[in-house]
Amino acid sequence: MTIKTHNPEGFSQHDITVEAWREYHYGDGTYFIKGPTTLFLKRDDRGDSHRVVDANGVTHYPRRGWLAISWRSDIEKVSF
Repeated sequence: MTIKTHNPEGFSQHDITVEAWREYHYGDGTYFIKGPTTLFLKRDDRGDSHRVVDANGVTHYPRRGWLAISWRSDIEKVSF
């Protein structure tokens, strides 16, 4: 699948298909993404932010301020 970005300036693209899922942990709950495929990372003065595209082509924007992140990869035990 080819992914086109609306505003690609400042974003780096990373393949995260080794992840079965990822979960963001906030002070007031969690945000779960099943089947993440692509991570778009943006670094700016306010801190890093990113978008995650899942296997269904849905784009997720985990809000800033998460405390921790967890993920599962059966292919690579530790993947970054």
